[in-house]
Amino acid sequence: QIFVSVSDVYEPAADGTADNVFISRSYDATSHFETVYADVRDLYRRITGQELVLQKRAKMDEASA
Repeated sequence: QIFVSVSDVYEPAADGTADNVFISRSYDATSHFETVYADVRDLYRRITGQELVLQKRAKMDEASA
């Protein structure tokens, strides 16, 4: 592998539940935002206390049926 550059990746020191300050991790160079999605799920769980459930929306014609 060839490294063109090296960038620091930051993450919060605390989870935010004590002071209600929720900070995401810094973004990295993953091609399909896998780590960003994992971070969003983690933030949602820390803020709401529930797991994030994403579902495909019904199309307009399916919703009226």
